Amino acid sequence: MNRRTNAAFEDAYRTAGLDSSQNSGLLPTFTAADLMEAVFPSLWWAVPGILPEGVILLAGKPKLGKSWLVLALCLAIALGGVALGTIRVKQGACLYLALEDNRRRLQRRLEKLLVGGAPPADLHMATEWPRLDEGGAEALEDWLEAHPEARLVVIDTLAKARPRSKGQNVYADDYAALESLLPLASKHQVTIVVVHHLRKMVAADPLDEISGSTGLSGGVDSMLVLKRERGRADASLYVDGRDIEEQKEFALRWDSELTSWVIAGDADEFRLSEERAAVVGMLREADGPMGPKAVAEALGMKHGAVRELLSRMAKDGDVDKVGRGQYTVRKADIADIPDNRIADVRDVSDVSGDETEEGELL
Repeated sequence: MNRRTNAAFEDAYRTAGLDSSQNSGLLPTFTAADLMEAVFPSLWWAVPGILPEGVILLAGKPKLGKSWLVLALCLAIALGGVALGTIRVKQGACLYLALEDNRRRLQRRLEKLLVGGAPPADLHMATEWPRLDEGGAEALEDWLEAHPEARLVVIDTLAKARPRSKGQNVYADDYAALESLLPLASKHQVTIVVVHHLRKMVAADPLDEISGSTGLSGGVDSMLVLKRERGRADASLYVDGRDIEEQKEFALRWDSELTSWVIAGDADEFRLSEERAAVVGMLREADGPMGPKAVAEALGMKHGAVRELLSRMAKDGDVDKVGRGQYTVRKADIADIPDNRIADVRDVSDVSGDETEEGELL
């Protein structure tokens, strides 16, 4: 049992009036009856449904907008506003350790995110911090003690804060990389987000794309994976963890006015609506009715998937079926069918100063 779990149970024992010292001379244990009588403090959420208290690994490919995402989250919480465009958050102090940035770049980003508003006094930042095993964990403990109202800490990035590898056991090094943060998050009921990268190889399970060994994901409480296909302006945010009852995947879109990612909906539903919009757009531009094979080839999709999609769309009234296996847009209200295709990636890259290539954000 690790230290944070032990501490939580000891608190629960005291709350329930139990004394774990009754097993004098033995390591503390508890019965099922004791456990069910214990009263644990409620789980705190920095961002409800997405960021519970604990240590969270946020991974994404380089230049994808991770730093914009976490700074926007810090700003929303420090102001007590809305995170990701849709989720109301409680106000609290935040600490953003931007260890790969400088003050000039931070000022430029913050200016864009504030959109003319006043900067919050509860957003604290630093561009230099000791590694966790070189005084960094103790410094964070001191900051949390001085700011009991803190709700979120962001370490950007893992590589700048983790202990240097001993080069002996990769899994053990990865698992221990953030171990010192676990008791801090538990003790202070705070969310600590650590920014990391994804590996180049694509995997069926998003967690398998996190750079490093499985020790990293195994050593934290929750994981977030931010993904975006090259040439696309939308992205997805995969959420999983010990306190996440059900795995989630949100569709995100880049809001150029807010200069941040906002939730567009459930990822699966969003993808389906995207596909439907692409099909409608293709049928609109066609000279006449089209079959599933022609639509699939034009859109670069699988024939079978398009055939099933067109059949569902015809039943739902999104398109009209004319003849055998031929489809066209609805004649009655063709002008009313929205074209929801995602904006070109140039909309995302319209953030001066932080890109290396078009559409690539830090």
